[in-house]
Amino acid sequence: MFASRARQRSLSVYHLHMGGSNGDALEWRALLAPRYEAKLKGMGVSFVTSAEDADIVAVTGLLTRGNLDAVLAELSSMPSPSVLIAAGDCAINGGSWAKLEMPGLEPYPLSHYADVHITVPGSPPLPQALIEALVAAANILAQPGERLTGWQDS
Repeated sequence: MFASRARQRSLSVYHLHMGGSNGDALEWRALLAPRYEAKLKGMGVSFVTSAEDADIVAVTGLLTRGNLDAVLAELSSMPSPSVLIAAGDCAINGGSWAKLEMPGLEPYPLSHYADVHITVPGSPPLPQALIEALVAAANILAQPGERLTGWQDS
């Protein structure tokens, strides 16, 4: 199964919602439902309450001028190695809000400021796609001898 291919210890996941319509955040919350919880538990996934305790940080929502500093401060506390996932069109590129040229929206996507390792498109992304992203993140972390370069290293 998953643990034999990736790594044997548990994976700590932190969800950082930047704000917005909350559709993407609700899909992350859906992972706590019994339908998905057993699968995640079998994969060794646990959810933590801070980026500094996480192996994987999943970011959802809109990056705005108002939350940019707070988001970057939270991401700067990620340990190394860790994996950053941008989940949902809003987190990846501003989604439909970017097309509307919403005032206050940050003109650059999150990947301009941080080293995003995995993107999960969708508005909102399906829980199955989010689980696949966690598997991909675990496989990245399981690669021996490679240090992931973080955005704070540049």
